[in-house]
Amino acid sequence: MPYFSQEYFTDLTASRRQPVKLSVDMLFGGLTPPQYVYHQISVKLLNDLQDCSEKAVRKNGVELRDEAYTLQLLHDYKSRKLSISVTSACRQIGNAWKMLTTSVHSTVKYVNSTWRASKITCINLCAHCPLVGEKRPKRFINPPWCRPPEDGESLPMTSDSSPGRCGTYREVPACLLHPTFQLSGDELQKLSDFVKTNYKPPDNIGHSGAATHTVGTDDVLSDVSDEEEDTSSTSEDLTKLTLVPTTNQSIKSLFINTSKIYKMTSPFRGRALIINNNKYRIGGERLGSSYDVDNTFALFRKMGFEVVKQKDLTAEGILQCIQSETRDEIHNTYGMFFLFLFAHGANGMIHGVDSQPVYLTQIYSLINSTNFPNMAGKPKVVVIQACRVGNSVSQTEQNIQQSTNSSSPELSALRTHQQEAETSTGQRNFDVDDLLIFHSCFENSASMKFDYGGSLLIRTLVRTLHRHGCHRDLADLFDIVKHRVRKISGKLKERTPTVYVTQTPVVTNTLTGRRKIYLFPLFHREW
Repeated sequence: MPYFSQEYFTDLTASRRQPVKLSVDMLFGGLTPPQYVYHQISVKLLNDLQDCSEKAVRKNGVELRDEAYTLQLLHDYKSRKLSISVTSACRQIGNAWKMLTTSVHSTVKYVNSTWRASKITCINLCAHCPLVGEKRPKRFINPPWCRPPEDGESLPMTSDSSPGRCGTYREVPACLLHPTFQLSGDELQKLSDFVKTNYKPPDNIGHSGAATHTVGTDDVLSDVSDEEEDTSSTSEDLTKLTLVPTTNQSIKSLFINTSKIYKMTSPFRGRALIINNNKYRIGGERLGSSYDVDNTFALFRKMGFEVVKQKDLTAEGILQCIQSETRDEIHNTYGMFFLFLFAHGANGMIHGVDSQPVYLTQIYSLINSTNFPNMAGKPKVVVIQACRVGNSVSQTEQNIQQSTNSSSPELSALRTHQQEAETSTGQRNFDVDDLLIFHSCFENSASMKFDYGGSLLIRTLVRTLHRHGCHRDLADLFDIVKHRVRKISGKLKERTPTVYVTQTPVVTNTLTGRRKIYLFPLFHREW
């Protein structure tokens, strides 16, 4: 029984020789069900499907096998998530849909009757996308067929058997996009022909259906090479770097170990918001910042993040943008959140393009668990590329006074905004858990940025994550970047002391439970 098993499914053991995979993720919002409810769902599934020839029970779910199909139910109490998937051969896709819909309806009914305070969100992952090797399958949120039928109703299904469209594919068999319980001989033949033409088996699956693993030189847990540290050259196009995938089995096995790491989601790890203030109304343009945006955007798209870019925001616009992001329900389906801030700044603040300050405590307050409930208990990472010269907005006032007169509207607005911000940051003891903050420099210091190539911090960070994100946790990676930035800037200062300064990035870590953040690049798994 799942209650007593101390083992976990460490990999999806469903046979990948079967090309068709149908799956639904269930996210439990509201008051999440207690852990015993997840185990009871597993027990109920075992009781409902007693005729299966093979059964495997683990602490995080069950797997049922027969000649025609393999059904797997996995749950994660800490992530408030449950997943049901069915794999089958093409000729059995009708039965696979019946099994999936029946299991989903049974689970929804059980949770609604035993734990009504929970709000269930069902996400159906497109069966066509993984079939053709698409690493970011299309998602259908709360499709109508996930609703259990009322008494006397038949199972909901579509009568439309005409081919549909998915991405760039225009002629996709309808049975891969929505429930279809009965297929004619001609429809089965068309499905079989489509699969033979388009099916791309996963690279890590051998002929026996078991996962295989080859450790390469890029995958070993080696020390970071000193040869990689000379990243001061700005001529290299970092958007074209190759991302080293996670293939080491010891790292992959951590994917479901929520006692040691923060739970990551698949196929999307999370969402990244990039705010780049490039053109200031006073002080001109931050040359080179567009390189930081391009390099960061390209890397995190490869890493499996949804990336959103915002440009040239006022101080008020920055706060509104972040607040709007925290209210987006899509974060309920993601494992983590990245916030990149590229701007002018001073100690404890960054500046909007209107030269008014945004206090960092305001930003941290917006993304805490209270104001960002869909990321409660999940890691929030903030990367700030900005100078930290000055203790207040006095430098900003000086810049405005040099460009205007002392009674200008800009200066008056700045002082008003400063008073409001200081009042709003007067709160104490707000939740700061699960934050990892990476600032480009120490207090009262400047950050190095090249007009052609971008900032030293972001270039070093992007190169390091491409190479070592596959087998090192994020806090360790930030320490590596910190060491490299300090070393590179020190060498540049020795060569040209009148131009360059030694730059020392600062890491602030409030991650909880002694857990680590692994990004698992190019490693796609539901659990």
